[in-house]
Amino acid sequence: MSTDTALLPLLEVVRAHSADPELLDRLDPAPEDRTWARILATPEVELWLIAWPRGAATDWHDHGTSAGAFTVLRGTLTEHTFDGGLQLHDLAAGQARAFGPGYAHDVRNHGNEPALSLHAYSPRLTTMTRFRFRGDRLEVLGVERAGEEW
Repeated sequence: MSTDTALLPLLEVVRAHSADPELLDRLDPAPEDRTWARILATPEVELWLIAWPRGAATDWHDHGTSAGAFTVLRGTLTEHTFDGGLQLHDLAAGQARAFGPGYAHDVRNHGNEPALSLHAYSPRLTTMTRFRFRGDRLEVLGVERAGEEW
């Protein structure tokens, strides 16, 4: 995670919107598959709500030219990052992470309960690169485009 002060506004966005109690009821609280809904889209930022069943994972990806931030609303998530070595970041409800463009990670629900998280991206997502983790590097698998793959 970058500590760049440019990312602080995205952290503020997810923290401010996470105070909305109605978010907890917007998606199935115990989905069979990972589900998501875009809940806000402006020219500057978009917000996505994601529900995570036990064992769900995003697989390795980045967010193209978008910076991002996310916070856990319910349950726990583990963010896997790679910066010359694999690092794990466990996040409980109320905890958040932020990252710059091109940041690759794999977010997973290793917990025993479903989880819910809120994600902000700026500028709005246009591409996501998918990767395969090879133990000592990330290998590019392909690029997904908004409106086509999600």
